[in-house]
Amino acid sequence: MNPTVKDKMSRVVTRVPMSFTLGQVEKMMASHKLHCLPIVDNADQCFGVVSNIDLTCWHDLKLDFSSRQAWEVCTLPVIEVSPNLSIIGAAELMVANKVHHLVVTQEKVVIGIFSSMDVMQCFILQRQE
Repeated sequence: MNPTVKDKMSRVVTRVPMSFTLGQVEKMMASHKLHCLPIVDNADQCFGVVSNIDLTCWHDLKLDFSSRQAWEVCTLPVIEVSPNLSIIGAAELMVANKVHHLVVTQEKVVIGIFSSMDVMQCFILQRQE
């Protein structure tokens, strides 16, 4: 069996609008224990992504978290993948782009998040079989 992204992705995706401030993004990530958060436009299409690493860097730069909006500082471009992409293909994309999360979309709408932890879980389960 060749597992795909849809077999392992997180299907419950918390997302925030572009207008959220960094402070709101940080609170949302902390309260939901998230490592990344898609920033979406009015059509629910992913505009960018904010990660814990981004927040740490912005704290170091002493950015004003109360006035900066998420769209101003989110990571671009978004690396979007099909839910039908193989786990190997997803892992290769992560390594090539030096990211830990991929945004899974269908018809440009966010339907999941696929993480490097999902990749590791898949390989551990295969090894145990």
